[in-house]
Amino acid sequence: MENSEENAAQYIDIDKLVPHPDNPRINDHAVEEVAGSIKRFGFAAPIIARREDSVVLCGHTRLKAAKSLGLSKVPVRFMDLDPVDAKLLMLADNKIGERADWNDDALQAIFEELQDEDLSGLGWDEEELSGILGDLYSEDEEEAIIEPPAPVQSDFNFTLLKGNCLEKLKEIPDNSIDSIVTDPPYEIGFMGKGWDDSGIAFNVELWKECYRVLKHGGHMVAFSATRTVHPMGVAIAKAGFEIRDMISWLYFSGFPKSHDVSKGIDRHLGSEREVVGYGESGKNALFGGLQNTEIGSGHSITKPATPEAQKWEGWGTALKPSYEPAILARKPLEKGLSVAENVLKHGTGAINIDACRFAYGDPCWVGPQTENLSRYNNGKENYNPTSFSFAPDERTLYNNSEEKGGRWPANIYQCPKASRSEREAGLEHLQGKSGAEAVDRNEGSAGLDNPRAGAGRTADQVKNFHPTVKPIGVMRWLCRLITPPNGTVLDPFLGSGTTAVSACLEGFDAIGCEMTEEYYPIIEGRIEWAKREREHGPKE
Repeated sequence: MENSEENAAQYIDIDKLVPHPDNPRINDHAVEEVAGSIKRFGFAAPIIARREDSVVLCGHTRLKAAKSLGLSKVPVRFMDLDPVDAKLLMLADNKIGERADWNDDALQAIFEELQDEDLSGLGWDEEELSGILGDLYSEDEEEAIIEPPAPVQSDFNFTLLKGNCLEKLKEIPDNSIDSIVTDPPYEIGFMGKGWDDSGIAFNVELWKECYRVLKHGGHMVAFSATRTVHPMGVAIAKAGFEIRDMISWLYFSGFPKSHDVSKGIDRHLGSEREVVGYGESGKNALFGGLQNTEIGSGHSITKPATPEAQKWEGWGTALKPSYEPAILARKPLEKGLSVAENVLKHGTGAINIDACRFAYGDPCWVGPQTENLSRYNNGKENYNPTSFSFAPDERTLYNNSEEKGGRWPANIYQCPKASRSEREAGLEHLQGKSGAEAVDRNEGSAGLDNPRAGAGRTADQVKNFHPTVKPIGVMRWLCRLITPPNGTVLDPFLGSGTTAVSACLEGFDAIGCEMTEEYYPIIEGRIEWAKREREHGPKE
């Protein structure tokens, strides 16, 4: 047996490694995914190479991924093997891992624990993740009839205005609302929904009504899509609002809705593409290339059939969506008043910085977490009042305001999309829809299998079937940012109720407009859940 120290992995120049000329695995389609895993988790498993000639035996995909990341050195474990044993090890490493099966119950338990985390880049595609997470809620037992919980006695005041917001907003008095946090239709025809292609978000009259009911100096946050935020912002400005900023909610788990140009050209020319390999979910990539990241069988990998398609191989039509923008606007201060005077008179005009700081280490902030503090404290260059060092001897903060809870809040906020358990808290008593019904697809159809059909499509019963539910985390932060103590938050497009739930959990009152009747029971159930949470002390 080789000496363990001699056989340990060591970092060597990547250019010294030689890919095995007889490597039988097709792995180009896996490189990007493995590179993302290495970038996220680190190089968890070394490449295995023959000591005599540095020929790679195990880890060809990891090697390609490292090169794509521009790494100059990689961890390598050298082995003393003759050429025959080297080939046998290469085959065994690739094949033996395929013998292992998944313990589905254990896998579900892990994903249930991690479902609120960013699960992209682990090797499972969006469709498989939806299937696994959907199975958590699809037991074969008959669903017991659950009585709705008794209404909670609470100091939370909530009003649901049922109907078109253009009409219902007229019922609200002038200058009576402290803040508006809303997620209006994005006007992109999402999932074929008529309400998402009506033009309401570009209607100046809508935003004039919001302007009228908001107090002088009151703020509004309105979400939109990257493609339609501009016309919505123009309409908001035309209504009289000041555009103060744009806030971006980052989530990183969007599904790229891109058209493969090369495949489209071959289809247009009537040419059939040759299948050159197969790709599967790459589940072993979960551990950053720990073992057998050379991905095996599954969906077909094809190559261009015509010179025209070859020319445009690798071209698409869309980027992967990873954020949604929101306009931060403010109704002008009362004429003649300063910010201080307006705040004293109306309680509005400012944003709550200290209550919305990013706690050190909180993933809502995606910037550097480990920079040293400024020369103000320790003589170091590159002063940055929002920097913080985790070194034990450098935990002094640059002034008292920094001690209040973290970094100055930025105009970005990262958190994952709402999990199913979050969306359906308080809805145990409701009868659900099948996943197909929830996304308006036919059972067994090809469209239902497509991840673009939406989350929840593979689930047995979906109780909150609103297709665009915002996470409570980001909505709480926004309510807290722009609403004064004991204030009232308005959402003209309440949907399934997330803004009102968030306002309740933050200690504010809420008013919401919603015109879709099938969402009313969902709103009511979620509000009762929030009231129970509020009475027991809401937690982040």
